[in-house]
Amino acid sequence: MLYVPILKCKQGEKDALFTLNASVKDKVVPLLEVTPDVMAKGSFCGVEDFWRDRPFFLDVSPELWEETSDDDYLGLLGKCNKDHAIPVIKLADSDELVTTLQKDSLNGVALRLFLEEILDDMFDTMFTERISELNLSQTDIIIDAQFIDPSKINEATFLIKGALDAIEGIESFRRVIFASNSFPNTMDVERYDLTTFPRVESKIYEKIKSHLNKLNVPLVYADYAVNHWSFFEFIVGIQPSFNIRYSTGDHYVVYKGDTNKKGGLKIDKVQVGCQKIVESPYYFGKDFSWGDNEINEKASGESTKSGNLTTWRSIGTNHHITFIVDLLSTQS
Repeated sequence: MLYVPILKCKQGEKDALFTLNASVKDKVVPLLEVTPDVMAKGSFCGVEDFWRDRPFFLDVSPELWEETSDDDYLGLLGKCNKDHAIPVIKLADSDELVTTLQKDSLNGVALRLFLEEILDDMFDTMFTERISELNLSQTDIIIDAQFIDPSKINEATFLIKGALDAIEGIESFRRVIFASNSFPNTMDVERYDLTTFPRVESKIYEKIKSHLNKLNVPLVYADYAVNHWSFFEFIVGIQPSFNIRYSTGDHYVVYKGDTNKKGGLKIDKVQVGCQKIVESPYYFGKDFSWGDNEINEKASGESTKSGNLTTWRSIGTNHHITFIVDLLSTQS
């Protein structure tokens, strides 16, 4: 396990995983979040149609944590292949659910903790009670810092290191996974040009990795790909814009075009955005990933299919996962 992308279990992200090169898939164990809209529709059908015969973590979006019953979660898990699913548990889960998941899971479990939980005054008590029920050698611990303001990376790193030091016996867990997120919640940028946002997840990871190395604790990298950690709820009347999200070593590169209402997804307008990416110094080349090839084909006119917003989420996510695996493989 080299990389844990935390992905909403939506069609764009599903397509991104499905189209990954097999060598990339081999190094990825995604954490899939069932989102509020999917829960409301009862449309979750497992993962075999896009992530067959490979391990994955299953959780619900944080917005659903308090309202998802034990039966709801067990129902979701029951639609997945037990040979590959890794259930995700939380501090607030019932003892009954934790006992059931540990007993029934063939792959252990993962305990997911948000940074704000670890910094809470009640953490020590709740954490001690929870781990007393767990077989730590079969439990991954996921430390999720959520959004990190790129301008406050030093302050955030200080808090995270302190939080990690507060987790007694962290070296006893099967794996320690650290997640952070710096993709903005909103993209208030100029249209028709490339805008860059700082991508600081890798920098924070390296700082945390160095800290844990002193305890001889190996660390697994996780992030939220080209998405903010929170769930975006579509509101009737919103006019989403065509956009391309493209990850590099230090930046998220974003091209924002017109809204759908103004024809933002017409092929001539999509082509302009793709040409901006291909002609920029940020582009990795058409052979780098499925997503990169899609951008190139639309830029060159080889493809006249512009796709929809879901298509573009899959293209950006596919490039991002491939890029992160390549980056981590080079560093290891």
